[in-house]
Amino acid sequence: MTGPALADPGTGQDGSPAGLPSPLDSVADMRASAKWTIGALAAVGAALLGGAPLSAVGKIHGLGSASAAFGGLVIALAGIGWAIWHTTDALLPISTTLAAIGQPELAGLREQIQADPTAFFGPFGSSVEDLEQQCFFWQTAAAKAAIRLAAEPDEIRGRQLVQGVADAQANAANAGARLRWLLELAHAWRVRDQLRRARLQTFAGAVVAALGAVLFVAATTAPQ
Repeated sequence: MTGPALADPGTGQDGSPAGLPSPLDSVADMRASAKWTIGALAAVGAALLGGAPLSAVGKIHGLGSASAAFGGLVIALAGIGWAIWHTTDALLPISTTLAAIGQPELAGLREQIQADPTAFFGPFGSSVEDLEQQCFFWQTAAAKAAIRLAAEPDEIRGRQLVQGVADAQANAANAGARLRWLLELAHAWRVRDQLRRARLQTFAGAVVAALGAVLFVAATTAPQ
């Protein structure tokens, strides 16, 4: 016998605890936010590169003022470029495996899992390894029961095996769904960390750009 189907009331159709949406839904939103940030930075850069030099015509006198204005403009554009560079990194596709849950960057996720393993693994253990073993076990059990069913001449025994195959397949499907949901969650967590690091770099780039803009304005408004 394969055993009855394990009760897993906390799993939705997509395998997520309590039927929550797929974590990949949030990835699209986070990437859209990064694209908006890149667009805004590019617009600022275009304004600096296109409008600022033209507005400064006739206001720069002497090599010193010209050098200061040029330096300020370069610093401002460098800051914007730095911010765009690191924000774009967050849009690059990354590959994630279940092994990523053990990496330092996912320490926060591990803490949540350890605090309530049942919410993540259901009745299939208390770790990713347990969940993978349970998934393999029930897949194997379903295959073995199907082989026995094909050779079983007794009708009553056959009905029992049919139920056993269905239970084993249901358990394997539930365990597999939770594995996929954990993988999606780990991927979304990594993308979130990428965007958080990009925000810090964007802030640093904005500070540098502001400094360059101040130098440019000072150079073009200095009394002659």
